[in-house]
Amino acid sequence: MKPNGIITLCTDFGIKDGFVGVMKGIIYGINPHARIVDITHHIPPQNIQAGSFILQNSYKHFPDGTIHVVVVDPGVGSERKILAVAANNHFFIAPDNQILKYIFYKNETLTVAEVLNKSYFSQNISRTFHGRDIFAPVAAHLSNGVSIESLGEIITDFDRGKLQWPVFSKNKITGTIIHIDTFGNLISNIEEKDLLNRSVSIKAGKILLEKLSNSYAEVNMGQPLAIFGSSGFLELAVRNGNAKDFLSLNIGDRFEVDFV
Repeated sequence: MKPNGIITLCTDFGIKDGFVGVMKGIIYGINPHARIVDITHHIPPQNIQAGSFILQNSYKHFPDGTIHVVVVDPGVGSERKILAVAANNHFFIAPDNQILKYIFYKNETLTVAEVLNKSYFSQNISRTFHGRDIFAPVAAHLSNGVSIESLGEIITDFDRGKLQWPVFSKNKITGTIIHIDTFGNLISNIEEKDLLNRSVSIKAGKILLEKLSNSYAEVNMGQPLAIFGSSGFLELAVRNGNAKDFLSLNIGDRFEVDFV
């Protein structure tokens, strides 16, 4: 697999302080022909679960050979590893802190290296900004054709993380909210294949929904609904409203899907 020249950035840096722009400057200084795409820089600070979920739903829409730089790194400056990964015809540069847990679960064939070769780092390494000093230059060198094996040691003792699965019983599934998007939609860990086109009712917080919806327009303004969203997971939503506020539910809360 060869890099295609595209490098994506996915961080919790925001866009106020210039961190993202500096990373791009480092990349262009090493590979002026790189094409950089911002996935998001508004992951909630230090929120590894949100970062891993957004990455999983985003990376697969890019061409094979894309390099994905993921910097949600509360352990920056500590002994945590930095990983370079080849999986599913994509490359990933990320801290070893479970941010790649969906990637590891979905792909059995992996090449994982601990990034150790300082010849591909910036000359001066800060204690707090490895995105600039390590992640960005390593991604740029990788885009220039440097192999993962050259970046460091191939390893098997990395943190694969754990995914939270729905709980199945004879007549129901208990789901857990794993992500809340910008609109306040509550995204669960129940996938469409889990329901197998069953007729269901949903008990969530203070409401009972008697069916799944196929679009937001099936309910009146301000009314709740359950729908399979673009991520492929069951979502609780409110038409033109905020399901998190309406239902008073948050990440980690559970709800029940009963088979009718």
